[in-house]
Amino acid sequence: MGYSEEWKSAIERSERYGLAVPKQTGMAQQRYLTKEIHDRFPDVVRDAFGNLGYEDVVAQCMSIHYRLLPVMEDLLACPVFFTIGWVDDGTARGMFRFDEEFIQDKLQKPSSTLGGQTNLHAWLTLPSMEVIDVSLVTTIVVVQNLKKGHGGVLAGPADDFKGFSYKPMLVGDDFLRKAGMLFEFN
Repeated sequence: MGYSEEWKSAIERSERYGLAVPKQTGMAQQRYLTKEIHDRFPDVVRDAFGNLGYEDVVAQCMSIHYRLLPVMEDLLACPVFFTIGWVDDGTARGMFRFDEEFIQDKLQKPSSTLGGQTNLHAWLTLPSMEVIDVSLVTTIVVVQNLKKGHGGVLAGPADDFKGFSYKPMLVGDDFLRKAGMLFEFN
């Protein structure tokens, strides 16, 4: 199953769990992630977050992509969708893999404390089914104590990545609110 089919399933799943799903205009044929946009990523991310250390990126995918979403919408002049899911790396476990039982459990018993880690991943999806992930590469590099790859950004058509695939499970940030993983100050 390709990313667009899994995307549709993630929207349906989000709606089935009573989560607010961002309005979508349909899938676009246009590619938003041009070479010019790729070249601007380091400056855009630095302007949005300041100078983050690599350790500030590890296990912070939800926070980083939540805060990066409006910045990317401005840069790309298109809707950008917060996406929660896992990464199929070809192993039996996958990376950050979770299932519908996890979703249901988190919605029935929301967290009431700040902080902590949860076994799920977040990234941004564009109407063209291109994805932007500014945290996965650095997380892998730091956790595996590799010498290269810090600050790497994965950005491109979701179906074009080799050796792994993104598995969207939920669309939008409402799950984070309802599961007690997102605290907003008004």
